Amino acid sequence: MKGTAIMTFLFAILTFMNEDCDICQFLQNKPLKNQILTGIYWTVGVIPDQPYLGRALITLLTHKSSLGKLSQEEWQEFESMVPRLENAYKKAFGAEPLNMGCFMNHGYRDDPPHPHVHWQIFPRYKQPYELKGILFEDDRYGNFYDDNARRPVDGDVVEEIARQLQVHLN
Repeated sequence: MKGTAIMTFLFAILTFMNEDCDICQFLQNKPLKNQILTGIYWTVGVIPDQPYLGRALITLLTHKSSLGKLSQEEWQEFESMVPRLENAYKKAFGAEPLNMGCFMNHGYRDDPPHPHVHWQIFPRYKQPYELKGILFEDDRYGNFYDDNARRPVDGDVVEEIARQLQVHLN
């Protein structure tokens, strides 16, 4: 990152955080755990709930409440990350397709609401994949993912998923 980009990034972080937003609170914890890709505007991190191997979040680093509020630069960076992520997931685990969705429903559970733009990654697998003794099977392959599926995994599993993806992002 060049000096100007760093200053812009720091200004954005300090200016556009919402103290009532859970995602903003998470982003202030340093270092962020299990991040596989971070840019000026976005960060991508593997999460502990793994019903689909490699499930992750692409999170805007500043607080914006809707896609319509994103700048051209934020969209461009997001767009540049997508093919890198698709390639990494395919090479690391054989994921295809790599589904992404921007739902933000949880941001509206509070009154007043505090939505924060982020995308959820749902990798899909035609073949089972074993990682650290855990068999990941996608019984709904070719159909909409199961929104109710949960599979909490240990931190070492999350770290291994992140590590294998990072190998293919460089």
